[in-house]
Amino acid sequence: MTKQSEADNCIWMVEGHAADANSRGWQPAELFEGDKRRVEEILKAIGQSKIGWQLSKDQFPKDNYPRPDNYPAADKQSVPQIFSSGFTFLSEESAEVVGQFDLGEGALYPTRLWRSDRVSPMPGNYFYLNVASKKDTFLPEKSLGAKDIGHGEWQVPRLPKNLELKFSEAALQGPDLWFEWKIITNFFISNRLKQALDARKLSKDWMLTRCSVVVD
Repeated sequence: MTKQSEADNCIWMVEGHAADANSRGWQPAELFEGDKRRVEEILKAIGQSKIGWQLSKDQFPKDNYPRPDNYPAADKQSVPQIFSSGFTFLSEESAEVVGQFDLGEGALYPTRLWRSDRVSPMPGNYFYLNVASKKDTFLPEKSLGAKDIGHGEWQVPRLPKNLELKFSEAALQGPDLWFEWKIITNFFISNRLKQALDARKLSKDWMLTRCSVVVD
């Protein structure tokens, strides 16, 4: 691997998919239709997607409507570049950028968002982001701010202060989006993907935290 400049020896932790500010009240059409078995399957898939399981296209709902108990309704709010209602969604602009990079075992799957009348589509195109690749590069002994929760797993606090996560050089190789085996809930992107999002002025909603890579 070609040696990069010290400034490029980094990866980025994503928080935008889980941030309260980017949470939106969309729910699968099946929930409105009372399809209990399908809803149970979807809820299981949501849990699996949050920890980096590889999922097939048919495990994701095709249609999502605004939840009736949410105020303001999801279709009355702006749609961020990355957002969540259980699954992680991308707006079209971010999906176009991500689709140009190596997702490894992950994928982008199209979905549809509808207005509260369940007839009018929301403007734009939307995608599920299934991050399903894993790396084992986190260096807890050299890091600050992560919490040891046992069983070899670490948790990163929301909107952390004084956080300093360090990773081995292997983090610079392989897919551009991935979960770390030792860190739960958060996924990571490469610096080259971050720069591509910056170039399109899309990074803000992703809420990215810089993480250092230790290069020998």
